[in-house]
Amino acid sequence: MSLSNASIPIGASYSPTGGSATTLVSLGSSEGRNKLYINDGSDLILRKTCLATSKAPAPNAGSPNGYTQQRSTIVFHVPMLLANGEYTTNTVKVEISFDPEADASERAYLRELVAHVGVDADFDGLLDDGSVA
Repeated sequence: MSLSNASIPIGASYSPTGGSATTLVSLGSSEGRNKLYINDGSDLILRKTCLATSKAPAPNAGSPNGYTQQRSTIVFHVPMLLANGEYTTNTVKVEISFDPEADASERAYLRELVAHVGVDADFDGLLDDGSVA
């Protein structure tokens, strides 16, 4: 299906089924950053990692309410051994940015949108093939 005809079920709930709980282990953190790895038993060269960052709102006279937006990002790095023996790293990035006045339901709505994009076949053309049609 083309992206132009995609639908988003607002108010839907998502519940993961199957799989196995796999922990994230911190490799070290500093203010606003935490580097973690997915503890799945992979060799070091194939260890999947993620970098979580967050930037709190700050006063800014040019912003609509006098503050910048809260920004949080998580980037997963997934190494892959290629058929030619070389390694590459695939990535996925999720970023959310919202005004400090956004309440819990408004923030949940933003997370709901990204959850839907990640699991719904309507977005396969974009995410798998790069089609924005």
